[in-house]
Amino acid sequence: MPPPADDSTSRFALRGRLVTLDPDDTVIEDGILYGSGRLIEALRPATAEAPPGFEQIVPVETGGTVYPGLIELHNHLPYGVLPLWQVPKKYGNRSQWGGSRNPAYHGLVTGPMTVLGQDPQLMPAVVRYVEAKALVNGTTTSQGIALFSNTGARRMYRGVIRNIEQTDDADLPEASSRIADVEATDAEQFVGRLNKSRRLLLHLAEGTDDDARAHFQALEFQPGKWAITENLVGIHCTALTASDFEILARHGGSMVWSPLSNLLLYGRTADIAAAKKAHVLMGLGSDWSVSGSKGLLGELKAARLASAAAGDVFTDQELVAMATRDAARILRWDQALGSLRPGLRADVLVVDGIAGDPYTTLIDTRDTGVQLVMIDGVARYGTRKLLQLLAPGAPLEEPVSGAPADRALNLRDPSADPVVAGLTLAEATRRLSTALADLPLLASRADRAPLAEAPLMEVPDAEVPDAEVPDAEVPDAEVPDTEAPDTEVRWQLALDEVLPTGAELRPRLPLLTAAGTPQPTGPDIGPAPTPLAEAVQAPVTLDGLTASADIAFLTALAHEANLPADYGAELSRLLS
Repeated sequence: MPPPADDSTSRFALRGRLVTLDPDDTVIEDGILYGSGRLIEALRPATAEAPPGFEQIVPVETGGTVYPGLIELHNHLPYGVLPLWQVPKKYGNRSQWGGSRNPAYHGLVTGPMTVLGQDPQLMPAVVRYVEAKALVNGTTTSQGIALFSNTGARRMYRGVIRNIEQTDDADLPEASSRIADVEATDAEQFVGRLNKSRRLLLHLAEGTDDDARAHFQALEFQPGKWAITENLVGIHCTALTASDFEILARHGGSMVWSPLSNLLLYGRTADIAAAKKAHVLMGLGSDWSVSGSKGLLGELKAARLASAAAGDVFTDQELVAMATRDAARILRWDQALGSLRPGLRADVLVVDGIAGDPYTTLIDTRDTGVQLVMIDGVARYGTRKLLQLLAPGAPLEEPVSGAPADRALNLRDPSADPVVAGLTLAEATRRLSTALADLPLLASRADRAPLAEAPLMEVPDAEVPDAEVPDAEVPDAEVPDTEAPDTEVRWQLALDEVLPTGAELRPRLPLLTAAGTPQPTGPDIGPAPTPLAEAVQAPVTLDGLTASADIAFLTALAHEANLPADYGAELSRLLS
């Protein structure tokens, strides 16, 4: 992300209960966080003297509890415009519900996202909306939004929340969430990618059946040799056994837990007790809105319920660490983010309340209780009063749909990505709501007049394997906002589950047979049906920004058939 919009010498002070998530788990019941520009300068009790240079700075009274900003390690962000799916049955693996054998999936996901993702007016609206959705749910870092053009160029969207895949910051090593097709299917090349310096966050053992587990077993590319290093971060890991987790931990691998999505699709989540016993380092991800939480505030509640059902595996403190300090450790960001400590980046979340257990306070917080979200020392979301004090002169956007009336957004960014420059959340919401209501008509029009001559995301395999930054190959200076000499450049969303991309989200290494010979693994994800009108035959409702104001979401959640008894109703209650 770009440097903060405000002057780098600006100073601020926030007063409240400080939950640092530092190595000693320090909590200052009444403290002041002092910041200068993008950095935290000091944390002191409110009765202590201000540090040099802050003598004249009047602390902003938050009246709440202050935490590090929430770090989300897995979210298919563009899909955040789609509503929660009423999952009809329990599935065994990813392809059973996401492949071509499930027409309902194409009507809800593939078709709508293809229409939205390639339209020059709707694609920017998607980007603006889902980034605002992350902010209002307390998230300061998430996975990125990839963009592709009809010329074959590819890059990551530059936004106001941090993107783990493109940080432009040496202190925040960039991770990858996809690898070249050849690396996903060839064990030697996969190991070669793991031995580079970049973390790989890849879907792994996604499901509960033997086919899902086979994708983990395939990491044993030779007898006794595993394609696992500290660079492998497995997403979901629902099919892993206790012995599998021991192997993952022994080789330095970590995992991302998405309990709500796992339960909705498969009726169970990862064996977290076994993962904890094996000392697997874990982070959290809400996955996507189709079968998950709206953000990490919701996923923390889902995780607590899942932990309780498994025998109270994690304390509230351990769960909060997954969304802050431990997530930073997984990314190798812990010397820059994930805690409130002097010298670290001023990514801050403030919520209502200063009583009771400080970690329970965060998990219990509804989205209505988010008072402030700061990224790199810049106030991005919160109460109008706090934003006016901390970002004076910034053009605030208010009201924010679904949030309390006094909440506002600060989306000012001098280096705003050209795809959304000047687009307000209100206008993005209007465009998306209108388009989703008219989706069948738009799908028919798209069939008659495709946006671009070149297929979406047509990138030859040869262009990806040796690139150190496969998802951000186009420098900022090359991002066009005018016509190229002979081709009008049109940017489109890189949709993970719609068309072949030349890059994989899931390793497909060959599985060793009993004889030690490789055997290809599956299953594969089928393509979307064409024409689009065959998939999209009904309108879709835009997913709300917040859970507490989204009655349709809360009702659907309470009636999801695959969730454990009372889980959906209890989670709905905790969110409302």
